[in-house]
Amino acid sequence: MAAKKKGLSWGLAVAMGVMAVSVVVDRVRGEGLDWAMLALLLVMGPYAVGEVLRAYGRERAAARADAVSNWLVLPACAVLWAGLIIGWTRGEGTPWLPFTAAVLMPLGAAAMGVAALRRRRAAA
Repeated sequence: MAAKKKGLSWGLAVAMGVMAVSVVVDRVRGEGLDWAMLALLLVMGPYAVGEVLRAYGRERAAARADAVSNWLVLPACAVLWAGLIIGWTRGEGTPWLPFTAAVLMPLGAAAMGVAALRRRRAAA
């Protein structure tokens, strides 16, 4: 089971790496910046690193990576909104998946914040 978890963790990390390279290559080739992909990488990149660390038994380091991933939710939302606003100023339509994510991500971040506060108060 541990080997399977390591394989899945590495698969996720490699997929995030390939996505990061594709965002850079698209930007360099002049195809524009894929704002939605950049926002996804902001959240999923540290999560993938945390999963690899967790697969190798590095729980404290994985917890730090998870914390980074949690703190990057709101910047990822800002990246989504920036991409939407830039698209609207250019006369492009509304891509509904990034728009839905941009609306729902702050709600999820608020729910995560409330849950964290409740855990702290219960522990105190």
